Amino acid sequence: MTDQKPIRILYMEDNLEVASLVKARLLESGYQVDHALDGEQGLAMYDSGSYDIIAVDQHMPVRDGLSVLQTLAARGPLPPTIMVTGTGNETIAVEAMKLGASDYLVKDVDGGYLKLLPSVIQQVLQQQQLVKENRQVLATLQQRNRDLALLNQAGRAFTTILNLQQLTHLLLQTATQLVGARGGSIWLWDEDEPGYLICQMVFNQGEHRSPMNLHLKPGEGIAGWVALHEESIIVPHAQNNPRFSPKIDAQTGFRTTSLIAVPLHGREGLIGVLEVVNKLEGSFNANDLTLAQALSTPAAIAIDNARMVDDLRRHAVELQERNEELDAFSHTVAHDLKAPLVNIVGYAEVLRDNYSGLPPQETENYLHIIARAGRKMSNLIDELLLLAGVRQLNVPPQPLAMEQIIADVLERLDYLLQETPTKIITPSAWPIALGHAPWVEEIWANYLSNAIKYGRAPCRIELGGAEQADGTVRFWVKDNGPGLSQDEQKRLFIPFTRLSQIRVQGHGLGLSIVRRIAEKLKGQAGVESVPGEGSTFYFILPGYSQ
Repeated sequence: MTDQKPIRILYMEDNLEVASLVKARLLESGYQVDHALDGEQGLAMYDSGSYDIIAVDQHMPVRDGLSVLQTLAARGPLPPTIMVTGTGNETIAVEAMKLGASDYLVKDVDGGYLKLLPSVIQQVLQQQQLVKENRQVLATLQQRNRDLALLNQAGRAFTTILNLQQLTHLLLQTATQLVGARGGSIWLWDEDEPGYLICQMVFNQGEHRSPMNLHLKPGEGIAGWVALHEESIIVPHAQNNPRFSPKIDAQTGFRTTSLIAVPLHGREGLIGVLEVVNKLEGSFNANDLTLAQALSTPAAIAIDNARMVDDLRRHAVELQERNEELDAFSHTVAHDLKAPLVNIVGYAEVLRDNYSGLPPQETENYLHIIARAGRKMSNLIDELLLLAGVRQLNVPPQPLAMEQIIADVLERLDYLLQETPTKIITPSAWPIALGHAPWVEEIWANYLSNAIKYGRAPCRIELGGAEQADGTVRFWVKDNGPGLSQDEQKRLFIPFTRLSQIRVQGHGLGLSIVRRIAEKLKGQAGVESVPGEGSTFYFILPGYSQ
């Protein structure tokens, strides 16, 4: 027995006797036959049924065979069709072939054509199968040509793009178009955290995004596995795969059902992973994997080039910033170090020349002024060293015990709190962020010291922290000071900038250090303020996900 569906034939013939003979002959050959008495009925049966082949007799009432073929041809390419004519009507057969008939038979008086009919039908079916296969081959070749043209176009474009963001845009668009996927992502080694992958770009339903703080630990997720083993992979059921990381869908907006992941190999080895997700039609196959791999090779080299150009640009910007800072440094040192030094030298000379004649209280006051000026110079030097150190050092981020950091800061600022009674409000619990504790302590110390100095009596300061929707953590110091204008806010975090206000004391380096620390820790710093309503100084750090 076989499960193959029988071949259905629609035979149009007005002669019942002939039709019975034809039907019996075809049934013996294993075909399923439906009979129509004329062309009009035949067309109606064809429209309502599903037939593999049509046999049409020329001489029929209402509508003859040629008219039937003309009607069908007007709708599009003819189905597999055999034209049956009488002796001497070969001209009709030729016209039928012109319309697209597959073959023809001529009725002879002794009925020999009935013996030929099954073999002609078989021949027509074989021809149709061959045509179908040729069309499939042609379609495959055309698709391959389109794929090669797209790969070639992308490869040429890769050589001209030196901007990493533009390059990743093009790579994801090309990859999803090549394999017919809904979206994709690019993961590159994190230059600041060796062994970790960072999501450089996400493409989802025509939209590009650069997720903040989307990292994979070594070997984590399917991309991490591919990076670790440097092997390509097709994952047909992603959600059921033990390597799948749900946090990626949570932050990228995907609902990953299937994916392909291929390693990106640069000049000096693996630089990252390309993923394409959710096949639009059907399932990812070996050809899709081959296309993704073919695209990954020139893309990886282009990413290497773009990163190298980015490094050169960044170094050029850093060099310019350093030159500007050196120039500003000379002015800062000249002004801010000279002022306390003048006090130290002046009061020291007074003590030297008049020590024996000065009252004890005045002597103590002079010594206090000298000590305070010395501490000011020491703090300035420490902050200058820290500002330089933040640029040069690379430290691995760790989960921060913020409660302990705040306690250390308050102990450090005890001398200020004694001079200015202050109410400090802290939360009962702190969200956990990633950073470097000594640097984060410096941020809090700068924010708090400014809030103490510039708060209005009675001084009230509120500290807080909250997790953000993008996975980061925002910390803040809110004071009850006079607030800042928009122009002052813009100039606050520029290195070595000083506010031209009488109430501003200090050397102007603190907020510059805050900004540099926050950026070094992959975060940011800023201020929100309304004149007369106080200020909220904040900084944002990457969140910690266990």
